[in-house]
Amino acid sequence: MVFNQLGIHKVIPRPLLLALAFTPGLALAGEVNVTGEGKVSYTPDSVRLQFTARAENPDAQAATRAVKTTIAQWEDNVSAYRNQLDDYDSAALNLYTQRLPPQKDGDKPQTQSVAAQSVSFTLSALDSLNPVLQAAQDAGMEYHVGEGNFFHSNEKSLEREALGKAIDDARDQCQFIAKRLNQSCGEVKSLSTSYGGRPVPMMMAEARGKSGPVTAVGDREVTVTVNATFELD
Repeated sequence: MVFNQLGIHKVIPRPLLLALAFTPGLALAGEVNVTGEGKVSYTPDSVRLQFTARAENPDAQAATRAVKTTIAQWEDNVSAYRNQLDDYDSAALNLYTQRLPPQKDGDKPQTQSVAAQSVSFTLSALDSLNPVLQAAQDAGMEYHVGEGNFFHSNEKSLEREALGKAIDDARDQCQFIAKRLNQSCGEVKSLSTSYGGRPVPMMMAEARGKSGPVTAVGDREVTVTVNATFELD
């Protein structure tokens, strides 16, 4: 029995009370809480890369010359694809000295100069990826390619698409529950979202000289979960 503002009471049918009590996520105050999920699968279309030229030598000038030679060789090797390398950045050459442990007792510690310079860029034409990796290998550059290097150029749009699916799923659940209770799904009282993704393992070139070219880039999935509370009218 429920009293309204005028003091007139209304009797809630017993079957409806039981349904309200045993329906998951349903509150007696005329609200229902549901969790909707939206998924969108996609294949990355771009990659971020960083290659490093490194040289060690007791003579600092010799180490510096070796790095500059490697960078020049890289630039020459990749010249045919240079216009495809977006956001290209060539960092300044870094030179530092490291101490080497003595080879045997009584020996004095030795010092060695280490020179390094990196280049970084994004590549949206993935069909050019293996030739670019080959250019780096031929020049003696160091690099690592993993699943984190690959991305989609329009990931925000994919997330919005998944969000729309999650909201639709939550609304469909609310309407289903309301219909079974001879009610209607009303306004949204609260809504929260969470984002996630599930990359599929991919075959890749892990490091210079260790393996062959990248043979496949696996599909990925962006997932959005919506937790929503609706009024039941």
